Amino acid sequence: MNKKHLIIGIVIVVLSFSYAFKNVSLEELGSALKSVQYLYLIPSLFFVALTFLFRTMRWRYLVGSVKEVKTADLASPMMIGFMSNILPARAGELIRAYLLGKKENISFSASFATIFVERLMDMMLFLGLLVGVMLYSSDILARGNAAGSHDLVGTMKSFGWFSFVVLIGICVFSGLLQYKNKWAMRIVGVCVKHLPLKWKDKITGMVHSFTEGLSILKDPKGFMASVILTFFVWAAMISVYYPIYLAFGIEAELPMISSLVILSLTVGIFISVLPTPAFLGSFQLACVVALHDIFGISEAVSASYGIVAWLVNMGFIILAGLVFILKDNISFAELAASKDQETP
Repeated sequence: MNKKHLIIGIVIVVLSFSYAFKNVSLEELGSALKSVQYLYLIPSLFFVALTFLFRTMRWRYLVGSVKEVKTADLASPMMIGFMSNILPARAGELIRAYLLGKKENISFSASFATIFVERLMDMMLFLGLLVGVMLYSSDILARGNAAGSHDLVGTMKSFGWFSFVVLIGICVFSGLLQYKNKWAMRIVGVCVKHLPLKWKDKITGMVHSFTEGLSILKDPKGFMASVILTFFVWAAMISVYYPIYLAFGIEAELPMISSLVILSLTVGIFISVLPTPAFLGSFQLACVVALHDIFGISEAVSASYGIVAWLVNMGFIILAGLVFILKDNISFAELAASKDQETP
């Protein structure tokens, strides 16, 4: 494990928690947590499970462009990979690619490419959701701190435009790899021409393997199925948060679209910008910003909501990941080392 990444991750966690809980006493936090009706968390857990079912189904189509794999056989690398995000620097993505490659005898680069396409689909839908939130911003993003909400809207717009430009560039290059491979490889050649021969050959070989994993772009049926399942994934993710409103008794104070705002801030922005181990701190900070700064919910309830929502999401992921680790007889040492064995 890279100590620098660990130290940076811990610093971000501490700063995020400090900001999220700066005006909340332990007594207020404890009181808010005691008032939670935990029975309502059962449907939230159901939607978390449904999210990963849809994710695994989608991944089968993406992997199917390289090799036919049963959906059930992808559940283990999926859940162990997501659980491995407790490690710094979003190591779970690399570990998921490693586990898939090891289990199904697929090259690491091709495995990682399927995850890359998955992330592209998620980002495209996220940007669509962000545009939707912006369209409603005049109505829903000014209930709490008006000045803070105005600044947040500006930040979300800037993040959205930056992500859109990067995404377009990535999509164009991915398309070139599939349909105009010689052009794409010339671009790669220009980018690596000043590198040592060893690195040139390694990068070129990885791009060729990566191209194999992008072949879903040439399968219209599989691609459309993946897109449809991406909508299902995000619908299930959005649905996770509303039952937790019921658990805290704050559903009457929040519009339905607030779940979308929370998801946009947590998954779309804060976790991307602040990739802390297990999303600690960044997740809670996003919940406080969404619920308190935007919708005017008390800081104690907002902070405790962040804790409970994180436990629902990460609790399921960690438990499911541990089950598959035991089932497949995988050691934690192997997981920690695997992220450094290959680089995408």
